[in-house]
Formats: sequence, structure tokens, C-alpha cells
Amino acid sequence: MAFDVFIKIKDCPGESSDDKHKDWIEVMSFALGVSQPHGGQMSATGSISGGRADFQDLNFTKLLDKSTPKLCFLCAKGEHIPEIIIELCLATGDKSKYMEYKFTQCFVTSVQTGGAAGGNDSRPVDQVSIRFGKVEWTYTEFGKDGKKKGDAKNNWSVVENKGG
Repeated sequence: MAFDVFIKIKDCPGESSDDKHKDWIEVMSFALGVSQPHGGQMSATGSISGGRADFQDLNFTKLLDKSTPKLCFLCAKGEHIPEIIIELCLATGDKSKYMEYKFTQCFVTSVQTGGAAGGNDSRPVDQVSIRFGKVEWTYTEFGKDGKKKGDAKNNWSVVENKGG
């Protein structure tokens, strides 16, 4: 299934021309992970217990565009970003959103720009990393008829180490 990825960062417009994501940043690839590094420890009752979840930074790759200078500035300054939204949308049909990630208490931890002059690339790419204090996941299920069936939601506060 082909899909498109868009990211919205307040006061940091991108160059998306998609009807539903005007001025969002178009994302080429992204990665987000969580692990349980202390899992497998035995409790006094003999059961296995987990520890504090380890959330990796949100990482995404995009073409160099008008958001690049602002992202570099936000990283250099260490300025907090109240909210960042990523939407995964079907690349065909009505381009329905089927997954949304909402991050709060964010800041840019890294921006790296690179490319090969004279290569096949149309322009350089940025690799951006973002740390966050809370994440909300919302998956939208669609039936075979293409109609929305409902949402599956959860969230986690990295700061408070709890969610629901």
C-alpha cells in the first residue's frame, strides 16, 4: 500500500502542495521507536516486570526546503515546540488519513543536511531528530468499502512514565 507522510510544526511551514496538507512538510521517511530495556526482571512473586519505557527520538528525512533554516534555528536555540503532528495518508483515492502521531513538549535535537553534487538527487536532504515529552497514537480503520470504521487510540507521557 503506497502512502504519503506529512508533518506539521508550528511556525515552521514546509512546501507541501497537497490539498489537505498545505504548507506542511513532506516527509520521505520516518522512524519512531519504543523499547523496554529493563524487561525480563523477576519480581519477588516470580513474575516478569518491566521498567521505564525508552522512547527513541522521532527521526524523519525530507528534501531541503523552506523549513530547513527554521529547523536549524530551533535546534541551535533549543526552543521548545508545543505540538508536532505527523499524518500517514493513503497515496491514492481520497488520500484518507489512517495514522496520526501527535507529539507535545518537543524540541529539535539534530538537523543534518547532505547530498551529492552532480548526482541523481534533485536536491539535498535533511535528516531531522526530535525529542518529545508525550506521544498520542491514533489509527483509523477502514472497511473494504472504504468507509471509516473507527479509531484505535493510546498515549504515553515520557515525562510522567504513564499513559492510557
